[in-house]
Amino acid sequence: MICEITEYERKGSVRVRDQEERRVWHSSNMVNLCLDTWNEKVQSGKLYHIYTGEPVEFSSLFEAVNRMEELYDAISFPQASTNLRSFQVERRIKAYETGPDICVLKPNGKEIKEVEKFNKVIEHRGAQATFLIRVMYRQHSSWQGEVTWVDRQKKEYFRSALELIRLLNSAFDTKGKKDAE
Repeated sequence: MICEITEYERKGSVRVRDQEERRVWHSSNMVNLCLDTWNEKVQSGKLYHIYTGEPVEFSSLFEAVNRMEELYDAISFPQASTNLRSFQVERRIKAYETGPDICVLKPNGKEIKEVEKFNKVIEHRGAQATFLIRVMYRQHSSWQGEVTWVDRQKKEYFRSALELIRLLNSAFDTKGKKDAE
């Protein structure tokens, strides 16, 4: 197991083995992105988080980002600093509703409960790569946070959703070069 759970004074975290400074803190907005297929046309896999017992499947990276946005809207964390805009009125109405795969409660005052333990969420692996993504802020109509590439034990911070996608893409450029060697 590449990641291990460690206990600290404030809360638990995931520590990448043999690298004390590389930690991923346990948080309710942590998503495990498991990529099974990655090429120029198809990026498919599964998303895991503590609010579903079942994986959330996606067939493109854009769909994965949309599913993550739906999750963050549903749990209201991290809180979006701007409202979702759309050309479709129905999209605005559904901003706080979830898709059929994301089974969390709507933000109507009820407490959202964990369905799967954090330890189980981070154990899942993708056929091509696995990334632990924690969006810490949703400011300026984008995301800011950290992504940990579990397979290579690397952690990077991103300042926008586009930068996150570029980091994921660069991981596959790096992986291709190492596989060729």
